[in-house]
This record gives sequence, structure tokens and C-alpha cells, in this order.
Amino acid sequence: MAFLVSDKELIRIQSPYQLIVVGEQHGVRYLRFGGESAGWQGAMVVASPKRLYFPYQQAFSFYEAFVPEVSNFLSIGVGTGTSLSHVHERHPKASLLGIEWDPRVLEVARNYFSLPDDRITLIEADARIVLPKMHERFDLIFLDAYYRDKTPKTFYSPLYLKVLADRLETDGVLAINMITVTQGSRSKPFVELCAWLTELIGPVFTLSLGPLAYTPHNLLLFAVKTDTLWQDIRIARQEAMHKIINHPEYYRFWSRVLPYRIHRW
Repeated sequence: MAFLVSDKELIRIQSPYQLIVVGEQHGVRYLRFGGESAGWQGAMVVASPKRLYFPYQQAFSFYEAFVPEVSNFLSIGVGTGTSLSHVHERHPKASLLGIEWDPRVLEVARNYFSLPDDRITLIEADARIVLPKMHERFDLIFLDAYYRDKTPKTFYSPLYLKVLADRLETDGVLAINMITVTQGSRSKPFVELCAWLTELIGPVFTLSLGPLAYTPHNLLLFAVKTDTLWQDIRIARQEAMHKIINHPEYYRFWSRVLPYRIHRW
């Protein structure tokens, strides 16, 4: 999302890695990495903290169409902590882990974006280094790690994707938030990523949030770790729509178009 001049800047921090800015505009609190030309990294509606403000946040919530019950969740990249807060709200018995390499981002998530204290463990580390050393398995992993405006390529390498696959429980889901091109001459990285995910994890589902497949746009990927033929895509769309209808506190009026954008790769 393009940055607009803020109504109020709450804090400005120079961390070891980046400039971190938290501000508020028209009742929305946002996180920004960089100067005023930088885009928002995350946001929260101050009067309704449970509301999923960005389309990608709403799209991520459709993980429940693929893994209805979550007992162990890992978020690679924390940002505002929205994904951790949402899973915390939806699954009261789940254990949650967030890995973030910038300690000041973790402070901001706790102090400015209502990230809960209970059941959530936060680790200050580079997930590319620590995750291969871990043995814990997860029902749901969310790869949402951006440096400036891109995810470091190491995260999309076959070697690291194998690490993620090994950390998933059977029938678990890897969700990826990314900006990419999905068709045309520049879509090779996306096609290669989906091919590796299919080989290493299982069926891949996409949810595009941008209008043009031939230009960079926001996209959610869901890779399901299963050895069986996955359910009809219509069921996933129905489950996503069911969540929107039954939980209006999370969604905005236009959200009902999103389930129809879920496709099998």
C-alpha cells in the first residue's frame, strides 16, 4: 500500500537493520520500514483490533479452509503480529511461535499492536539459521519475512523449503505471503516455487490479491502436506466464505470476493 502523510507519528526508531516508524491515520495504526515513501508493513484498526485491515491479512485467515484446527503455529517474520494475534484468537489452546530478526520490531508488536503475552513465544533470530536446528513440528507455518520490499531469496530455495516441509505435521499447511508475477515472461520464479512446494510438501493453492497477473502483485500461497488427493476446490472456497459470514468482526464488506480467487495451482 502506498504511504500517505500520517495524521500522527507515534514513534520513530533506528534499529540495527532499518528505520521503524509507527503512526496513525484516520483511526488506523500502521507500521512502516523506511522513510515516508515506504509502504505500510502492517496495520491495525485502533477501535477494532481484531479487524483484518489488509487484503493479505484476510487472505491468510483462510488457512482454516485447509487446516481447521491449529495446535502449533509458527510465524516467520512478526511485523505487527497480526497473524499471531488472529491465530491466538481463533485457537485458544494453540501454542504460537514468532521468529523475527529485528528485536525492535518485537517491541513494537507488543507495545503498539496489542500482541498478546500468553501462549506466544517470540524469538529474536534469523529464521534461515535457527529453523534448520529445530525439531518442533507445526500444523501451520506462515512465511511472511520481508526485508525492505522483498523476501530474501534464501527462503524460496529448495534447501530451505525442505526445512519448512520437515517442520510441518502431516496435513499441516505452509502459507506464504509474497509479491510476484504469476503469468508471462517474468513468472518463472513463481512457477519454480510452486513446483518445488508441490514436490516437497503437496498440493498448492493460490489467492491473488492484485488485478494483473503480468505485473507484481500481492499473493498468498497455501501448500498442504498430504499424501492423499485433496478436496474439491469448491470446498475450500465454501469454508472461506463460511468464515467471512460467521465472523464479520474480522472482515470488510468487499471480502466476499476473496474466496472466489482461491485456485489450485
